[in-house]
Amino acid sequence: METSERRTAEAAFFDLDKTLLPGSSLFPLARELYRQKVFTLADIARMTVDHLAFKAIGTEGAGRTDRARSASLEAIRGRPRAQIVELGRSVAQEELLPRLYPQAVDLMARHKRAGRSVYICSSSPEDYLALLAEEHGLDGVVGTRAEVVDGRYTGELDGEMCHGPEKARRVAQLAGENDIDLDRSYAYSDSVNDLPLLELVGFPVAMNPDRALRQIARQRGWQRLDYRMARRRTLVASAAGGVAAAAGAVGYGVGYAVGSSRVRKRVLTSI
Repeated sequence: METSERRTAEAAFFDLDKTLLPGSSLFPLARELYRQKVFTLADIARMTVDHLAFKAIGTEGAGRTDRARSASLEAIRGRPRAQIVELGRSVAQEELLPRLYPQAVDLMARHKRAGRSVYICSSSPEDYLALLAEEHGLDGVVGTRAEVVDGRYTGELDGEMCHGPEKARRVAQLAGENDIDLDRSYAYSDSVNDLPLLELVGFPVAMNPDRALRQIARQRGWQRLDYRMARRRTLVASAAGGVAAAAGAVGYGVGYAVGSSRVRKRVLTSI
């Protein structure tokens, strides 16, 4: 009976940047590393430019990704893993967790309640991702691994960067090790770069998709979710509420309906 249950295990795999949260998860960490004098001003300047480009066009870009990886690895070379993990923990708690799309957090919880394992899968450092997974009680992460020897980072990668086909390969490996049925599992991403991952599962979902992925999802009849508009409405509501309070508009409540996207219905009814 136990073997049969493992063979029918299901999972949900979530990308991070622009899927679970707006923008880049690495920029807040890089900024904190600069404050702690781990990164140089030149490092943070390059990452600022890359971060702004990422927000503007929504794609990672091989050059920007490689620069971020090289700078990060060089900065932590020789440093104790425990020190960097604790620094990452404060960034995750103070800057990343509050920025997660509430609807996405709810969706992960729905998968958990349905008995599925839930994983975050990203090109971000695996040690960093593990902090987010720990906070939300998720089952694990698939990310880029930095080599550690005697408790210190060597400045080299442990394997390939977890991106594109490599991310899909790692997820397939994890599924094999944990008897996860990928045909009955879900994957969520915003980027066409994750097409190999989305094609790996029975239920691919384009979440906050870029233009290329949105077109592919439409052509293939994949589910599409978009939580970006709800977040914009929330920000507008907060700003308007602050102005009204400052003007002394007492007794008038301004309600802003921030509903879930209509396109989520089909997925949510199956969870």
